Amino acid sequence: MAEPDHTVDSAEDISTWLGKEPDDDLFADLAALRAHFARLMEPGAVEPAQLERLLMPFGARALDLCGRCVPWLMNASLPLTSEMHAAAIGLIDALLDIAAGFQGLTGDMRNRWMRAQRVELAGMSSAALLLIGKAYLIACMAGAAVPAGLWRRAHEVMKLGEQFVPEANSSTSPVPLAFHYKYLLSMAVAQPESLTARELVWLSDYLEGLAASAELAAAFLQPATSAYWVDVAQDDPPVASVRRAAQEGESVLYFNPTPMASRVEEQIEWLENRILEAEVVGLERDGELLAPEVSGLPEGLTPIETLSLLRRLRERWATPMTRAQPRRHHEYTVQVCTGLRAIWDMAKRGEEKVRVVEWTVRNESSNGYSIMSVSGIEAGLSAGMALAVRRDASQPWSVCIVRWIRSEQPSQAELGLQVVAESFTPVQICFRGGEARAVCPALILAPIKAVRSNQAILSAAGTYVSRRFALVHEGARLYVAQARVLSLDMQTAAIELFQYEIDPYPI
Repeated sequence: MAEPDHTVDSAEDISTWLGKEPDDDLFADLAALRAHFARLMEPGAVEPAQLERLLMPFGARALDLCGRCVPWLMNASLPLTSEMHAAAIGLIDALLDIAAGFQGLTGDMRNRWMRAQRVELAGMSSAALLLIGKAYLIACMAGAAVPAGLWRRAHEVMKLGEQFVPEANSSTSPVPLAFHYKYLLSMAVAQPESLTARELVWLSDYLEGLAASAELAAAFLQPATSAYWVDVAQDDPPVASVRRAAQEGESVLYFNPTPMASRVEEQIEWLENRILEAEVVGLERDGELLAPEVSGLPEGLTPIETLSLLRRLRERWATPMTRAQPRRHHEYTVQVCTGLRAIWDMAKRGEEKVRVVEWTVRNESSNGYSIMSVSGIEAGLSAGMALAVRRDASQPWSVCIVRWIRSEQPSQAELGLQVVAESFTPVQICFRGGEARAVCPALILAPIKAVRSNQAILSAAGTYVSRRFALVHEGARLYVAQARVLSLDMQTAAIELFQYEIDPYPI
């Protein structure tokens, strides 16, 4: 089948295309956008005044494509198919190309701008940062590497735009230039590679009402334990001050997300109280409870999912993570069983009942691995899920949690794993107050020295709804006990991990 002809001859042709309704076929619309924009940016293709007039509509069409692509990526799993991967990378490139067009036009106009044009020029910089932020979001959702030059372009656009909005760091600025920059920095320090596509979209919406409260300044910001810095002369994301100190200089900016963490703390407390109230009065938890006009929170996640994500955001914005153990380069093959239910089935019914695949270890530390597979991956990977890993059939299985996932090519993925147990026992649990009052598969995890002193339970997200639960173990004998939760140690979109003890005073 022949490729559609997207060649154009003039600004009128481009303008005519921009005035038409977007193509229902996202792939065709994206191809047309890139072809028309490439023609627009050819030297001498259009007059400067025409370029100024056409850039904003191109930005709007690119944002429309984002709006259509995001739901698509939300319902996909990693690694993406070849078609979806190509579309995501093409959209990222288009967003960055149009952002570069705004940046170039703003720079060209800098020498001839008049005071009355301040808002217009700052608006171009703001539009460029908005497109860069969307490109970053799409890259994170696709599990792709951040494109080379994205951070340098963001820093340059922010620096250039500040010339036209003297109070760009003020939340009252008529053009939200600093807001879009803070959005990008806030997203980066939230560890987006550890979030699912649904969580990333929710976070993006959440930051629309929160990012402006983060602090951005040329001078070092306190507290040092939560501050980040960026070198605007480099192509690098923000760096936590506790991990590496900044080299003082005019090109360094400091960023502090602590004010956002404070707001998150308030909303966690509010949501916890509302969930308790809902259980008492029978409020429909997934509807009335999180109505935006009541909660001030975006839609898209259940109350339990929202609470889990808010807790993680609070930790990451208040206290940047540091690496406790260095990673050592290794290369050897391991066997992997993917998913909590598959691990449970394997332990209960045997390895022949589940799919075990081989991955390659790239590096490891005392509490984790980085593993890669370049073929034979079935879709279904996500950040926060459970995996079982062992070196060969003679070794016991270790239970791990996927801390981050990257997929730079179709059918290829790299996972960062955290070991949470060196042995496990399959059980079933049932919490008091659970909606269905049904038993759920779970794993008992043995204690790990210097990490936790008690046994723990690994269960599906949303299982833990009260302090007490029933535990059933079917071994040589049937064992039933009432237990109580001691602490909730980990919560992701896929799993919950909590320490427990057998209840000395069963009810």
